[in-house]
Amino acid sequence: MKKLILLSLILIPCALLLGVYEDYQSSARARGLGGAFVGVADDVNTIFFNPAGLADLSYEAKVGFAQLNGEKFSQYKTLAVGGQLPKKLGTLGLGMRMLDVDYEDYSLMGEQIWSLSHAITLQKDIHSTINFGYNVNYYNLSFEDGDEKDDAFGFDLGVSALLHTRTKLGFAITNLGRAKMGFENQLDLPSSLAMGVTYMPYDGVITTLEVKKDFAESTEFMGGVEARLFEPLYLRFGVHQNPATYSAGATFVLEGVSLDYAFTYHSVLNPTHYLNLGYKF
Repeated sequence: MKKLILLSLILIPCALLLGVYEDYQSSARARGLGGAFVGVADDVNTIFFNPAGLADLSYEAKVGFAQLNGEKFSQYKTLAVGGQLPKKLGTLGLGMRMLDVDYEDYSLMGEQIWSLSHAITLQKDIHSTINFGYNVNYYNLSFEDGDEKDDAFGFDLGVSALLHTRTKLGFAITNLGRAKMGFENQLDLPSSLAMGVTYMPYDGVITTLEVKKDFAESTEFMGGVEARLFEPLYLRFGVHQNPATYSAGATFVLEGVSLDYAFTYHSVLNPTHYLNLGYKF
């Protein structure tokens, strides 16, 4: 019991000090690219980065898991599902991000974001494709097995454009309405603007760069390269500045089933392993 009280006294104030709903990179593939995914936006996890990318998908689902910084008490789980609507009504998606900080069977802190997404194609011809998408997010934050909790709603917007089949541009704004939490002392939930460019020089090869501005913090730069070695196997490498991290990853695809893995190295914190399991219907 004394250990539980001590952990509560340490972890909860630290969470409030460092901020909640930080960018935990909700995709093993994106993490392997250094976090640069706004300009790529071509699988169902694009819900968490640039919802406009959903418009190019048919039916896909992915689940993900990570122990952040290798800590067993900090578990991060994700779910993303997308499916086409009839009569050119676009694509509908549902996403879930969940961070649990536990001690034995006791929950010290829990963060959840539920996202309802929709994306449509605004223009498409032999030269270009322009997509638009948005998320409606429900945030839920709880401490000490739900004894203290709060919630809020937020909105994300995204645009993607494919030019001459080789170059892709992406733009996304998260938490557009600047949602807040708290009663007497309100806490601003993270809001950011991101722009990315992706170039595909050959089939099966992707290079991407991204700049991201958190309205409450400094600017981040990130980039990565992905290459298909042979039909079932993809390898990737990425870097991220502020904080400085290095990532590598791989994807194995067989009969519509995909397994994504990424490893992120930080000079101070323990490394993190990310896993995603997906299926394209």
